Order: sequence, then structure tokens, then C-alpha cells
Amino acid sequence: MSSNASTMQGVMPPPKGVTPDFSGERTDLQRQVLVVYSAMTALSAIILAIRIYTRGFINNGLGLDDYLVILSWMGCVAWFVVCIDAFQYGFGDHMWNVTPDQLLGYLRTLIGICVLYVWTPALSKFSLLVLYHRISPAKSIRTCVYILAALVFGYSLSITIVVTGPCNPVSHPDPSCLKDINLFMAIINILTDFFIMMIPLPMIHQLQLPRKQKIALGIIFALGSGVIITSMVRIIYVYNYVDNPDTTFYQATACIFSEVELTAGVICTSMVLLKPFVKRHMPCLLSFSSQGQSNNTPSGTRSFGWFSKKKGVGRSYELQSNEEGETWDTSHTNGAIAVTKSYDVHVVGRDVRGDGESTEEIMAPDRAWGVK
Repeated sequence: MSSNASTMQGVMPPPKGVTPDFSGERTDLQRQVLVVYSAMTALSAIILAIRIYTRGFINNGLGLDDYLVILSWMGCVAWFVVCIDAFQYGFGDHMWNVTPDQLLGYLRTLIGICVLYVWTPALSKFSLLVLYHRISPAKSIRTCVYILAALVFGYSLSITIVVTGPCNPVSHPDPSCLKDINLFMAIINILTDFFIMMIPLPMIHQLQLPRKQKIALGIIFALGSGVIITSMVRIIYVYNYVDNPDTTFYQATACIFSEVELTAGVICTSMVLLKPFVKRHMPCLLSFSSQGQSNNTPSGTRSFGWFSKKKGVGRSYELQSNEEGETWDTSHTNGAIAVTKSYDVHVVGRDVRGDGESTEEIMAPDRAWGVK
């Protein structure tokens, strides 16, 4: 093994004082890639599982947006597998430790990495767009959804054709082609995420909610495009190292940000729909907002109970009742209102199935009825 290693040469000469290492042992960067990929894939799997449970068992039905985000998560897993498999071809190692044969295998693997990086975030974007289409019947919003969906599909398909054709790294080894595509993808992802984040703002503005709740609702919907920050960090890194010849090393470093970006798309898109889960299993998180809303209910409907008093009105009336069959003694009413019949009042939430949610039902705090 040592004699073979002594005759091996890397695809680029090492820096002065550095001895090439062809042992095939994991590098520190490869270990970092493995840790980050494993952690983010596991976290996204947990959040996605909660979403599926919420939509499938609490809301009684999965929708198209759920299946799209499931496909996006499967893309994250495929990305994980392909990148780890690329370790044997020098992915995450310096070019002076990579042989020409390894580089050829790496270039073949790079095609799969590029295609997965195109379609995995695209599926997350489609999931959010389908969600917006479902909860808003407004023609203007749906038109924006159609335009953005067509744009995302168009550039994703175009990049796939270019990567597998004119910019195929195996048949056209010019690195500048893929580097240009890499920068273009980073920019277009940021732009489309920004526009998708803008879509729900008119819906939120039209909701009959206090301003603080509208702001909170906007922040929660913005989580669906929270990957913008990760994309911006990644594009800065890619731009700084776009001309670095040590491709296998710095592309692996950039792919750490890419993994966070891809899985964050699944996580943020899923978090938008987790209110029913929180409501059922962690209601304490909603109690504060519910109390705040109950304290701001319209005048005259502030409370339900034995005594009801209109805000700003000096006179109050006591509600009393008599047992069935009893005769009401009007001599001792003292202005009380006689209730001769009683009814059981039940507040029943609508069974949400499939495409029935409204914006308020998905995210707005529950109304504190005060009726039991």
C-alpha cells in the first residue's frame, strides 16, 4: 500500500512543505460534513414527522403540499447519501490528495449533487405555494402563486438540462460552467424565497386580528422562507472561493451550507402548519395569546358567566334560573331577568379536512370563549 501511495500523484501539486496523503482516511472536513448532514437530516425528519402527524391525524387528511415537502425531504436524504458516497472520490479532501481516477468518479457524482440541489429546494417552494393557493381564494394571490410556480419549475428544468448537457462535468470539464450555475442558483433561490415570503402579507393584512397578532403571524409565515439567511451566507462563501482551484475541498465546505439550506427548507415549511399540534399537546404555548385576545374582545361580550356587564354601562343585571316546574316569584326579582329555559351550549370546532383551512385557522390564536 505504501509503495503504491509513493507512486501516486494528485491532480494538482501540494503547497510547499505539504506531503500528499493517499491513505483514504477521513479528513476533518469530511467528519464535519458527516456530523452536520446527520444532525440536520435527523432534525428535519422529526419536524416533518410532526407535520405528517398533525395533518394526517389531527386535521384528518394530507394535502398536495404535504406530499411535496415529503419529496423534498427525500431529496435531502438522497443528497446526504450521494455526498457521503463521494468521499471515496476525494469529496472533502484537498486536490493534491485526489488521483485523476478519483477525480473522474467525483465529476460523475457531481452531476447528481447538482441535480438534487436544484430540485430539493424547488419542491419545498412548491409546497409553500400550494399552501398559499389553498388558504387564499383571492385571484391576485393565486396569480402570483402560478407565476412563481412556473418560474421555479422553469429555471429548475433549465438548469437540469444544462448540467446534464452542455455543462456536464465529465464530457465538458471546464469548471467555470458549473461555478456560474452555482452562483446563479444561489441568487435565484434567494430571489424566489423573498417573493414567496411576500405572498401571504396581503392575506395577513386582511385578517380581523390585533396588530401584534398580525405581526406574529407574519413572522411565523416568514419561517417558510427562513432559508434566505442560509442562502445568503452560502452565496458569500461561494463567491469568495469561486476561483479557488482546490475544488473538492471548498465545494465540500460550501455543501455544508447547502445541506443546512435544503433541510431548513423542509423544517421552516413544516413549522408553518404545526399550530394544531401545539394546541393539542402543548396548549400552554398558546394560553398567553388566547388570554390577550379574550381581554380585547368587543364591548358587551367580555365575559360569559353568572354576571355579565357591558363596558361603560352603569347598570347590571343578574341572571338567575329556577328549577323546571317551579313557579317564578316575581316579588323578589329586584330587576333580575328570569330565565325559564336553559340550553347546553357547545362550541364545536369545524373538522378540517384536506384543503379546508383558512389563514386564521392555521395560525391565528384561538378565541377564548369562556363557555364551558
